[in-house]
Amino acid sequence: MPIEEKGIIPRILRDMNEGVLVLDTRGVILYLNDKGRALLGKKDNPEGEKYSLAFLSDETDDTNDGFHQFVLDAVYDKESVHSGEAAYKAGNQKIRHFNLTSSFLSSEDGTEKVGIVLVFSDITELVRVNRQRRESSTIFAVLMICVCTYLFLWSLLGYLNIEPPGWVMNLLIEGISILMFAIILKTTSFSIRDIGLRITDARKTFVPSVLITVTGTAALVLGKVLLLRIVPGFFPEGAPFWDWSVGTVADVFYPATVILQEFLARGVMQENLNRVFTGKYATILSIVVSSLVFGVLHIHYGLPFMLAAAVLLGALGMLYHRQGNIWGLCIIHYVLGEMATFLRYII
Repeated sequence: MPIEEKGIIPRILRDMNEGVLVLDTRGVILYLNDKGRALLGKKDNPEGEKYSLAFLSDETDDTNDGFHQFVLDAVYDKESVHSGEAAYKAGNQKIRHFNLTSSFLSSEDGTEKVGIVLVFSDITELVRVNRQRRESSTIFAVLMICVCTYLFLWSLLGYLNIEPPGWVMNLLIEGISILMFAIILKTTSFSIRDIGLRITDARKTFVPSVLITVTGTAALVLGKVLLLRIVPGFFPEGAPFWDWSVGTVADVFYPATVILQEFLARGVMQENLNRVFTGKYATILSIVVSSLVFGVLHIHYGLPFMLAAAVLLGALGMLYHRQGNIWGLCIIHYVLGEMATFLRYII
């Protein structure tokens, strides 16, 4: 071989985007390129060490067993090439996922087995995307089942001429939503940590929420004044401007209800829909769809309330996207909800 060609193969192996590990028949590491060392978390060059000492001696769990199995497969099945995927965790690093190919090396004349070669590449991001796609299908199916279940129940009650109070229907919504949340937690990688419960910037959270609450309250009061003049029959005849008599036991538990609803609408539904949708408009779609779904779930209050709820939830969804937590939204939701109740917009 010409002198200028002698360094070509080592340079190719060194610069490959895949890890390359070569062992001799005794299990001694002959070669591990720079990419392989980075993927396997090896700061020092392990060449000359036994594979078992370099990779097995300090492992405390079975996370890497699949990776090591590819080496063993090449040893015990020398005639085949073995390909597949396996997880690998190096020290305190996060778990990676590799695509691997292992085989036994033969001498140039093919008469002698001289060692093992393992080629592996990092497919962690691909595995994550594929898992997210599978989970997205599960999440969307669970969401649709819950919404359809509620609508069928509402239709059944109407068919039986049963008209339960609004707070009973709200409890039904929340019960179905909690069931949906439990199923998602059980069947996907979604966790409590994915939900906006931590406040990282109190000013960013509460100042806009208070301003929106004050503006919304003024709009509701002004709206009632105008409706009383323009549409006299819109509100019950003889009812006071602010009617304490419409309060029920549900108002006592309303703060907890608001927190639960925002937790489910934002942390559960919007966050999960954000996983379902991909691309440039994923966030907008997740806000729009979650708002429409929760609007539909208030069908027992009638079309005007459904539309108002969808618009309000859409605005709150955009605010949640900016703030990253539900607590400012709870203030807006609670105050405007109580204002709408005692001004008799929904009763």
